[in-house]
Amino acid sequence: MRSGLFGRLDHFGLFLAGFILLYGASSLALEHVIGIVGFAKTPYLNAGVYLYALAFVGLTFVFNRTTIRAAAPHPVSILVLILLLVSAISGIANDNARQYIVAWSLYLVTAVLMFQIFRHRREEDGAGNVIDTLYSLPFLALALVFTFLSVFAKDNHYQYVLFEVIALYGMLIRKSVIEKAVSALLYLMIHLGSNDGFVQVEINRASILAVGMVGLLFLLYRKYLVTTFFLIFVALGIIGFALSLDDATVETLPRNIKEAILLMKGDDLYHHVSSYQRVFEGQKVMEDFQTASDSEWLFGKGLGRTVDMSGAADKTPGQHALLGVLEVHNIHFLHFAVFHKFGLLGLGVLALLVGGPLWMFVVDLSTRRLDPTRMFFYFYLFYNLVFAMPASNFLIANPLWPAFLGMLCAIRRSDSLKRTAPRPALT
Repeated sequence: MRSGLFGRLDHFGLFLAGFILLYGASSLALEHVIGIVGFAKTPYLNAGVYLYALAFVGLTFVFNRTTIRAAAPHPVSILVLILLLVSAISGIANDNARQYIVAWSLYLVTAVLMFQIFRHRREEDGAGNVIDTLYSLPFLALALVFTFLSVFAKDNHYQYVLFEVIALYGMLIRKSVIEKAVSALLYLMIHLGSNDGFVQVEINRASILAVGMVGLLFLLYRKYLVTTFFLIFVALGIIGFALSLDDATVETLPRNIKEAILLMKGDDLYHHVSSYQRVFEGQKVMEDFQTASDSEWLFGKGLGRTVDMSGAADKTPGQHALLGVLEVHNIHFLHFAVFHKFGLLGLGVLALLVGGPLWMFVVDLSTRRLDPTRMFFYFYLFYNLVFAMPASNFLIANPLWPAFLGMLCAIRRSDSLKRTAPRPALT
């Protein structure tokens, strides 16, 4: 008989528990023991997380927590693996950075494995147990501790995207008043930051857009169509009000909000270094394709392809690049990052990955099959997708996203089988 917190964990819950503990402990150790801070921690954190994910996959098969069907890849998984093989060969042929060829190969192979083992999980593992465990006192306390520490050393990594979804889901869907209150506190601490000793609210535009997507999903789930249209008009009204503010007032607002308002007013994008950096990266990617062959347009420049960022106004990407400013690998905009390495076919696969969950949500909504359990997985998938559009690593180098997608597929298939199962004959 299973008892205690970890005794109640199912397979997926155990994976999340290990992920949260490993990521948080590793981040703190890197910063406070070794002295590696900020984005410089990312390669080490990624290495730890993916070694953990691969070990978890291996133990999953050893302890028979997935079915034999996991060995038969889904058609989209096959597409991803074929694209990976072609891109890796192209990267080696083009003499691209070997470190990144190995890293991205690890990311994508692990992503396929995570998707497969959770898509074909054993039926005795209940998805509802995962959500209940995440809102148990030990887990909420753990999340609060990590987010409190992040106030003084902001780590905007995958763990905090997961925490933000936990906070939003808790406030919107969980019924317990205590859980709603703790979720609200968790959300607040995620967006607090310390600047020269002063604690202030910090939120970026990607988070605002992602929260808006989650809000839209929630309103559709509750069938608050009138409220949805009302909030759209309210949002348009807020935008109109923001555009009416004079420049002196706008200058007092947080940087991300100030930049958004000034850009909507027609200010030159070049004046805003962090925003222009993403456009500059896109320009460098397209420059790399000026002499590209037809096959390179189709399959990309290959894994490990880098760009020269020595001319960038924002020096941060070059400072944190593993190979230096002349060989920067990270491209912020997701579509440029995918196109650069995988070409037009890569964009096609990305469209499938975005369109698949969207289609599943529409089908579940139209057939009235949405329930609180499914909504948790939809919240994470769409929040992370929107967040990753201007920050590609949050999808590409994130083993949680394919795991959540695999779990959602398993839940939908299990429910479908239950509905179509033959009823026992009357005796």
